[in-house]
Amino acid sequence: MEKHITILVIAVIMVVAVILVAFPRVILPRSHHILESWAAENDYQILSSELRWVRRGPFFWTTSKNQVVYYVEVETSHGMVKRGWVRCGGWWRGVFVDKSEVRWNGQKN
Repeated sequence: MEKHITILVIAVIMVVAVILVAFPRVILPRSHHILESWAAENDYQILSSELRWVRRGPFFWTTSKNQVVYYVEVETSHGMVKRGWVRCGGWWRGVFVDKSEVRWNGQKN
């Protein structure tokens, strides 16, 4: 019985280690790429962006653990500054799907 518990503990430690290594090397660059692509497609210049883990604004209840949310400040091609939330990735495949969704401050769903 102890052997099975030891194998289980080792497996859990290995999964956590893989997640800790993959996150900064894969997930963050992919989410940043999606954010940059979203800005370019909409002719926005990103003035600032903050990665949000807990305070996800309007996406708080509807974001999966596979998605990444940023709070952004952008400048439009007309010089207007806008602030809001950008969710990167799909529900199931996360940032391995080139998908983005935005909610601007003050915007009604």
